[in-house]
Order: sequence, then C-alpha cells, then structure tokens
Amino acid sequence: MIRTYKLASLFILPALAAVACSESSPNNSPGASGSAGSAVGGSALGGSAPGGAASAGTPSTGGVGVGGGVAPGGGTVGSSGTGGAPNAGAPPGGAGLGAGGGSGGSSPEPTVLTVQLDQVRQIMRGFGINATITDGKALPWNDLFTTTGAKGLGLSILRIGMTESGGHRDVASGWETVKTLGARVIGSCWSAPADWKDNKAVNGGGHLLPARYEDWAKRIAKYAKDNGLYAMSIGNETDFASCDAAQSRPCNAPLTTAYPSMVYTGKELAAFAKTAGPIFKSDAPGIKMITPEASLWIHVWSNISPTTKGVSGAPGGGYDSSDPLKCGCYSNAIDAAVAATCKCADGDGYNYGHWLAKDPGAWSAFDIMGVHEYESQVAYKWPSDVNGGVRDKEVWQTEMSGVLHWPEQGPSKDIKNGVAVARWIHSALTIGEASAWLWWWYKDYYNGDNEGLALLMSDADSAAPAKRYYTMGNFSRYIRPDVFHAVKVGGPAPAKVLVSAYKGDKGELVIVAINETDAAVNVPIAISGGTAPAMMIPYATTATDNWAAGAAVAVAGGSLPAALPAMSVTTFVSQ
Repeated sequence: MIRTYKLASLFILPALAAVACSESSPNNSPGASGSAGSAVGGSALGGSAPGGAASAGTPSTGGVGVGGGVAPGGGTVGSSGTGGAPNAGAPPGGAGLGAGGGSGGSSPEPTVLTVQLDQVRQIMRGFGINATITDGKALPWNDLFTTTGAKGLGLSILRIGMTESGGHRDVASGWETVKTLGARVIGSCWSAPADWKDNKAVNGGGHLLPARYEDWAKRIAKYAKDNGLYAMSIGNETDFASCDAAQSRPCNAPLTTAYPSMVYTGKELAAFAKTAGPIFKSDAPGIKMITPEASLWIHVWSNISPTTKGVSGAPGGGYDSSDPLKCGCYSNAIDAAVAATCKCADGDGYNYGHWLAKDPGAWSAFDIMGVHEYESQVAYKWPSDVNGGVRDKEVWQTEMSGVLHWPEQGPSKDIKNGVAVARWIHSALTIGEASAWLWWWYKDYYNGDNEGLALLMSDADSAAPAKRYYTMGNFSRYIRPDVFHAVKVGGPAPAKVLVSAYKGDKGELVIVAINETDAAVNVPIAISGGTAPAMMIPYATTATDNWAAGAAVAVAGGSLPAALPAMSVTTFVSQ
C-alpha cells in the first residue's frame, strides 16, 4: 500500500487484550534457529499446536481500545455493552454498533492466566505477504514460503494485484512458484477504468458507476479464474481515496501519493457485492470472493475514523484519518457517543459489515470478510448485532505495514518494532478472530518507511532481515494452515504481556507470548479443558536472537512456567 499514509515509529497504539487473548510474553534462547519444518501446508517446527486468544490484560499506556479500551490520550472509551446503543452507526433498523459481541460464547473467567483448550475459536488459514506494486523482481520464495533454514518464514498465502484493464499490477516475477510450495494465492484490485467511474480518473478515489457494476465484476472474476486464484477481492481499500492534485485533492500529509483507488459507500458496496456474487459463481466457479477489504478495520463496523491528534509522540503531531466520505467523526474505538456525531447516514458512510449484513443477498454473495489494520493498529470485535454476535464469515487481514505519518513508520529494523508488529498480529487473531494475517511488501520500494517486512528501501537485497520478519515468524512458522484453531486464553496477565494459543487437529499446542517490557518476566500459564502436553520447547526472538530454541520446559500439574526475555516474542511448541 503505497499511500504513504499508514503507520509510524515507536509511538504505538497498543492492542487491547480481549475475550480470546491475554497478556503475557516470550522466551529467549541464544543460538541457531530451530530445526527445519516442512513446507507450506505441512506441520511446523516441533509440530502443530492448539491455539487461543488472550484474556483481558492491561493495555499499554496511551493505547487505543475497542469498547472499554484506553483512548490515545489515556482516557477510557466506551464500555463493553452487549447490544450497542441505538444510532451508533448501524443501518436503519439495526441494533447499533455496541462494543459487545464476538464469537464462541462465554465462560467464567479464570482467576489465573489460562489456555482454555475447550474454548475453540477460528480456524487458522495462515500468514502471508503481498507481491504487487513491486519492482518486478522475484522474491526469495523458498525463504518466505517454507520453514526450511534460518530464514524459513513459513508463509502460506500470497496476495497479488490486478490493474483496471485486467492485467497484473507490477506483480513480482515467479509468483506462481508459491503454488508449488503449497501456498494459496489471492488477488485484489485498486480501481476500475477511469470512464467507468464518476470522477473520470483512476487516481484519487471516485465511485464505480452502477451501470458498470456487471462489467467490473466480470473483469475481476476473469482475472481470478485466469490466474487460478484461491480467492479474489472485489475492491482494495473501499474506504480510501488517494490524493490527486488534478482533482483538487492536494498531496499533503498524511496523503502524499497519487495512485489508483476507488471508494464505495456502505450501500454501494452491498449493491456491488450482490451483483458480483452470481458472476463469480458463473464465471469463476470455486473461487472465493473477498470484501470489503477496508483499509481501516474500524470502517467495517462503523463510520468512525481513527486519529492520532493529541497523542504524545505521534508523527507530525498527530493526524485525523483522511475520511474520504466526510463522516467527520474520529476515535480509535467504536464508541456510541462518537458515532452519534457522524455526519454520514442511511448508508452514505462506511460501516460496510452492517450494510452487507442488512441485505441477505449481499451477505451470501461473499465468502471472506477482508480487512486491513492500518492507523488504529488494532482489530475490532465482531459486533453483537450481526448474526447474534457469532462470526459466520472467516476474517482475513490481507494487508498491514508501517507507513509514513502513522505509528511505527520507521524506517527501523529493531526489536521494539518487531514486538509492535507481533502486537498487531496478536490483536487481529484474538480480538478480530482473523484466520489469516498478511504483511504488505517484502522490501520497501518507494517511501523510506517500514512497509517492507524484511528490507528497508536503502537495504541491499543481501541485508539482514528486520526483526519484524522474525517476530511475524514466531506465528507463521509454528501455527500451520488448516491444522490449527485459536483457543481462548483467559485470566490476568502481567502488564504489557500478551499471550495467545492455538490447538492442532492432533492435540498439538502452540502458545505465543509477547513481552513488551524492558525486563524479563516469568509467568505461569495454566492449561485447562483438555490434555496438556508434557513438554514445550521455546523459540525466542529478542534483540540478539531469532527463533532461538531453548531447553524443553516441563508442563507440571497443567502449568507451563514461561520465562520471557525482555522485549521479546517467544513461541512455545508442544512435544
């Protein structure tokens, strides 16, 4: 996403601990990376493992929250009510956007930090990266899409892009290689042709003309079929319009790059999805349809846009989101009082999930709820007023990185940034119940920020990868696709420690612990609701080590004594 409009350096909007996630952290061990696992689709290093989310832990100072979280300035925002307040941004007749809801039911909260094996959440489809709008060079496919060797990241999903004319959008050469490694390939599209839009331009947003809905849907479906994709989005970042001086949209921070983009209102997207669904079924049978792929997760469930104004250390002194539909309401939480101030009404704003859900034909037309995690840098729970609060679509986070003018913009490659990225993943998997999580680019090609997972714009291709590459690997190497489900993690955890867990089909268990503090932390993690493993091996990423295998840790009396190094991510894998 070259918008030069996303995340920034060490000012961070921390994820909240939630129903399925708790705060706890990693374990260290110097030395070589663990033994090589199998390629994508196989079991991971040390085997698969049960999964989970974490329970309500303590949000980091100054973070943002979703319903009862902490606002950017540190103030409390919202409560975790069950039904949401009326007028909170839901479509007419809806029950509002309240912060309650989520999937999987509830149970009494444990009094100690506990992995609850019987509280199963979403299936894990894997982790991935984007290979579009690149310099066209091949990526190190074997490093990225296997678990072999010291850089084997274990990704299982590649996302490519389509131009307005239906061709590849600067896709990295050799992209088909990942199919031979067992990976899924998905696609997206940024804009329809200029004369199919109301602004008569590819750049700068604009809306798809209703008379062209069928034409555009057919072009998207053809690209998906011709390239043998697993799934295809009908619109990348439906809530984003780039700057474009030619359209009186000046290129000033936080929008500083003109490039193809197209905006939908909630009503428009529901209508387009309803048109595209049958076309996918007839023209691209078996290929899953993704929508809305909003750049801001909060726009899936509300008209509210994020802000960093008033936040100490925010890049540029803080910005409101660009808000192309001019709803004019800003917060990092879905808060009824803020939602009541939004100018958008009757489907003229974002709130895509609610407008899709309002129309049964639109809801049944798509398969995967696509989201991005920019700006607020946290996930948002499935609301209680959609399907009774029970998630009935897989959620895939298909693009995230550190972009200019927003927290974690960089350029940086250090462990603090790596831990911040791990927190983003943790939030998506636990609060948002995402089944997939994808980074943007392998290398930053244009902006001098943290859009590259491994390499900065100034790096040679042979440079050492950034720490975020390895902290993402603390998830992707060990939580294997289609084998694991997340499971709930409940009970209290030390401040700024996040713990999630994942259960494999054969009883394997993986626990990922993030320690955001500058001190080592020892935390016991209870394992209940099933058979606890006898031993677990820690693989730690720290300032000095990457996936360093430590000595096996005995699980005695159903409790794992987790030793988490300072500022680290540790993955415990059952034996």
